[in-house]
Amino acid sequence: MSLSPNSQLVQRTIELNYTNKKRSTSFKWIVVNAVFLLIFVYDFSCKCPGYTSVLHYVELGCAAVLAANLLQYAVRLAPSRAPRLPLSPQQQKLLGLSSTDLDSSFILTEHNASGRSDDTSAVTATEELTLWPARSPPRTPPRAPLSLPGAPCESSPTSRRASSSPTLSPAATFADDADSLAEYLARCAASGGPAPIYQLSAVDTGGGKLEESSPQGSPDTWWRLDLDPQRLTQYNLNLRLWIHITILERMLRELRAADEALARAALCEAGALRGGRVPVARLRALATHVPALAALAPFLEPFPDQRYALRRIAELADGGCLSAYRWDGGSADWDASQPSDAELLLRLVAAYLDGQLPRGARVRPFSDEYLVEGATPNKQLAIARLRARPPHFALVWRGATLGVARGRNNLLHTLLLFLAAAARADPPALARTHLGRAGLNMLWIIGR
Repeated sequence: MSLSPNSQLVQRTIELNYTNKKRSTSFKWIVVNAVFLLIFVYDFSCKCPGYTSVLHYVELGCAAVLAANLLQYAVRLAPSRAPRLPLSPQQQKLLGLSSTDLDSSFILTEHNASGRSDDTSAVTATEELTLWPARSPPRTPPRAPLSLPGAPCESSPTSRRASSSPTLSPAATFADDADSLAEYLARCAASGGPAPIYQLSAVDTGGGKLEESSPQGSPDTWWRLDLDPQRLTQYNLNLRLWIHITILERMLRELRAADEALARAALCEAGALRGGRVPVARLRALATHVPALAALAPFLEPFPDQRYALRRIAELADGGCLSAYRWDGGSADWDASQPSDAELLLRLVAAYLDGQLPRGARVRPFSDEYLVEGATPNKQLAIARLRARPPHFALVWRGATLGVARGRNNLLHTLLLFLAAAARADPPALARTHLGRAGLNMLWIIGR
């Protein structure tokens, strides 16, 4: 499944950040290897012709290793050959890229000097690069008046009868930006009615403290696990990308391949598996003919309504980085009997880790050990579901339940905290499975 242009841009940015880190590390090792190689070369130049000894051969071997390392790190400094992507100044600002960070894989585009179209393109770029589903304003805004507490506005018939001031038309009271809101407040003030009350909603941080060089109200939980809240947006994006590439896209590919294999063997009609028309019990029976089904069954077992689950998985995989994610809902026809997107993602991540961790005596090593219901103080590390509707999760760490802010980021932040807690082990591992590239390849999510 191909990513959208903006998803490719976000993915390229993540790759660029890690490439720059690797290049910085490579440059340091180039200096170290070059210094020691020069020492050995100087020592060789001072030897007499024909001089041989065991130490001499050892020095030759060390020099060869240093030269090979020097060449290897030098290759890492070579520019990437990835396809070039256009990057506007607005997108560069949103992605946090400086001019020195960019390489030849980005094409800087010019920004129009003036006109309404500039604002529209900037808003579009902002919405498309946000981590949450973009809700673009409708082309023809609904002509519904803006209602604020205490304001004599069009939505209240009582206020219209009680006030002799001129009535504000619905078109004039539709506020889609800061200027429209300011104009509305000015009209309300001129009408002679009571001053409207307007204030920003409070941010739910889940409790916290003010740390040096940290944003106001940073949760204490992040600092206890040595995670910088200022980099939370990047970690969030990395986790979404990991889930999309590692689980969702791969699962859809495996489903498509298994569907075709079943159709070729005349065991099921074409598309029956992806359509959710094959019960899990039959999947396990068919696994003797199509071995890939044995690995797919654990992903479908937690969901009684497989048709909805598979359709929602395909929707979440479309576009990249979970752009369709709704933490407390789902598809357009979602109802309370269906799993929310937060519950769906957690079950998919748990099923993936169940297949990666050593089983031992447990069939589901991750789900049975690290997923709990309610606060469980006797656990050293777990993800606790405190509430099902709306979904709310917390981290259990070292016998204490660490609160995570409620809302749309709750599950993703809980997974990030769980990963950071597991990474504190030496070596960083989960049930003896390494979290780095040698195992789950999850350490890069939090930049460790």
